[in-house]
Amino acid sequence: MFISRVEIPWNASRNPYDIHRLFWRLFPGEPREARRTNGEDRQGFLFRIEKNQPGYPVRVLIQSRKRPEPAANIAVIGCREFNPSPVNGQRLAFLLTANPIKTITDEQLASKPDKRSEKCRVPLLKEEEQLGWLSRKLAGAADIESSTVLPHPPLYFRKGNKGGKLLSVTFEGVLKVRDGVALLKHLSNGIGPAKGFGCGLMMVRRMR
Repeated sequence: MFISRVEIPWNASRNPYDIHRLFWRLFPGEPREARRTNGEDRQGFLFRIEKNQPGYPVRVLIQSRKRPEPAANIAVIGCREFNPSPVNGQRLAFLLTANPIKTITDEQLASKPDKRSEKCRVPLLKEEEQLGWLSRKLAGAADIESSTVLPHPPLYFRKGNKGGKLLSVTFEGVLKVRDGVALLKHLSNGIGPAKGFGCGLMMVRRMR
C-alpha cells in the first residue's frame, strides 16, 4: 500500500461530495468500488482531510493500493510505500476519523413517496455509543484499551439537487491486536460508512 499527502485548492472542497471524485484522477484505470458484501476487499483508496481552512489549500492524507499519478489541481506533497503487519498481542496507537451510525426503521416512510427502503441510518451522538460502535466494528480483530472522541462540526454537502449532512468524529487511542490478519483487513478496507467523505481510514503505529 501507499500513503500520500496531497493538497487541493480550497474552492475544490466547497462541496465535500466532489472531493472523492476529484481524487480518482490520481488513479487512472483503477476499477471503481464494486463490492457486493463487506467481506470483499475494497477497491480504490481511503482518505482523511487533515487541514481545511477557508482560503488555503486543503491538505489530505490518502491511502491507496497504487502509487498516485500526477493530476491537474492536485499537488502530491509526498508518497511512501508501507506494509503494516500487526501481530497478535501487540499494542498499537491508532487514529481514525469515522461516521458512527445505527440503522433504524423509518416510521414516516408512508409520507415519503420517493423513499424506497423502510430502513434509514442515523448518527450516534453519545460518546459511549460511539465507543461501543468502534468496539463492535473491531470485534475479533482488536480490543480498544483507551480512546478519546473528538466530535467535528456537521459536514454539509450537495448531491445533485439534494442537500445532505454528515456527522463524524475522530477516535484516538490505544488498541491491542487480537487477530493481526483481521485487523489488517480493516486497515486496508476502512471502517464504517461515508468513506467517500473522508471517513474510515485508520492509521496505527507502534507504541514506544
